[in-house]
Amino acid sequence: MHEAATKKDLLRVIADEMKAFDLHDLEMMHARFERKVANLPEDYRDRLLESVREEIFGAHHRLVLLSRNGGGSDDPPDPALSAYAAMVAEACTEKAREKDPKYLYLKYLLSGFTMFVLAEPAHPVGTPFPGGQIVDEWEGAYLCPVRDKADDVAFALCPFCPAVQSTEPTFPEMRARRYERRRRESLENYWTNYKG
Repeated sequence: MHEAATKKDLLRVIADEMKAFDLHDLEMMHARFERKVANLPEDYRDRLLESVREEIFGAHHRLVLLSRNGGGSDDPPDPALSAYAAMVAEACTEKAREKDPKYLYLKYLLSGFTMFVLAEPAHPVGTPFPGGQIVDEWEGAYLCPVRDKADDVAFALCPFCPAVQSTEPTFPEMRARRYERRRRESLENYWTNYKG
């Protein structure tokens, strides 16, 4: 991955690597996560599983469509790609000491596609976190409530994710408040600076 000169090259590399996996592997990956979160509160678990479903199957679907249609831009990928590729190799090597890193590698391939080819967060917009905050998008920027906690998790995706740490809470209802605040700022600007 780290040798890809363009996003199109990176897409090709990831699509070639994905040939080692099939739909059953995606289903198994999702089922394993489903078992992992089985004891979480039902409301949170259901919202989380919906996001993870999009993270796995949605990313795979877009990857297949883009690669089959010859998509991907000629822009260079984010320079952090080299560090990401090194982290993936290290994480999979570490995991191989315990068990097969197949599903971990699959996760990193899908996340790499999402972050470095599509320039979107690894966790889709709307992904809930404990406490009720979500990954959100506002005015072209992706906001994450836990981005600054990246150092707390070994081999985390956070350092490579295009989402930025949110400066205010990202509860689902905050979007309506942001729109209202922006509307009031626009009106205030109009009344203050109107030169009609």
